[in-house]
Amino acid sequence: EESGEPAEEFADDFDEFVQYMVDEGILEWREEPSFVEPLYKRDRPYSIIIALTSACNLRCPFCAVHAGDTRKDDMVFDDIVPLVEQIKKLKPTPVTISGGEPLIKKKMLLYILEELSSMREIDLSVFTNGTLITKDYAQQLYDAGLRVARVSIDGHTAELHDHIRGTKGIFDKTVRGIENLKDVGIYVNTVSVISSMNYQYLKEIREFVRQIADSFNINSVAPSGRAFGTDLLLSPDNTFSVGMSNFDSGGIRTLITPRDRCVMGEHVYIASNGDIFPCAQMQFPDVKMGNIKENDLSEIYKIELVQNILKLTVKDFGQCKECDIRYFCGGGCRGFAYRYTSSFQGTDPFNCEIYKRMACSILENGEETTKRILQELLESTKELG
Repeated sequence: EESGEPAEEFADDFDEFVQYMVDEGILEWREEPSFVEPLYKRDRPYSIIIALTSACNLRCPFCAVHAGDTRKDDMVFDDIVPLVEQIKKLKPTPVTISGGEPLIKKKMLLYILEELSSMREIDLSVFTNGTLITKDYAQQLYDAGLRVARVSIDGHTAELHDHIRGTKGIFDKTVRGIENLKDVGIYVNTVSVISSMNYQYLKEIREFVRQIADSFNINSVAPSGRAFGTDLLLSPDNTFSVGMSNFDSGGIRTLITPRDRCVMGEHVYIASNGDIFPCAQMQFPDVKMGNIKENDLSEIYKIELVQNILKLTVKDFGQCKECDIRYFCGGGCRGFAYRYTSSFQGTDPFNCEIYKRMACSILENGEETTKRILQELLESTKELG
């Protein structure tokens, strides 16, 4: 039985809401697409990922941070305490605690959760492989304030997942960990990395995670960490297929807003040794922004390096400056561009072809509103410059 308001009544209410937002100065009507200006000043991180440790109980072949044994220069509890106080002041919207495997550092993890979970401004989550989550640990995480967990799972069967992760019995532990999280009331989002090892099972993996999780993400393996330069990377055709699998079969629906850059410098990554980088894919000495053992997060936004990073746009990126879809993709990933070209202003060859094909697919098969917005964006590219 269907429920809810008739569509006509909702449409009227929505029109009134939009007009209210315009009257209050929150929204404004524009004849042409224009860049979305951030609601925050670029004088602090918008979001933060904290790699709590380099230690991990698994040895995944595509790990972006080469996790394994604990490194001598990893952060300790006394480093975390002042970092948490800085985060409280800066109030970045999302804060993700990752690793390695963050659940290995129980005392540090629970402390961060207890200190930050009460702040309504912060969306707090933990990224884990799920294998260490007993019923008792799940309850402790919930009691400390965790409400969202992201769990890695790369196969729909024990045979496939254990083969990818390199350890027998891991699949059962991960599924049990997901169940334990859900039993105590923690929302579970699964993240599946699709590589040459499991691409042929893309459909089956998608159906499996749909059944066991509250939500899921399916991503192509990134050209970074242990996977860079290996045969784990997918072909452009297969990478495109993975991306398109995330759209509804009834038509491509996605939010399209003009953007002239990626999120480098806004979505900060703190490595396990405390080094601060512009994002998780830009862990290069050339763009190290500082270290939390020595620098305050707010102070690093005053240094010239960071200011220059924040000023870069598609007009500065290789072939992007002449490309018709440059304001659709925003120039791709600067981290990937650097890995392939040794320049932050080079072209991102990993994403370039994918975005072009995606734009064509939207124009051919997209939902009408999405298609219209993209058409308007492409037509106005010359005016946007």
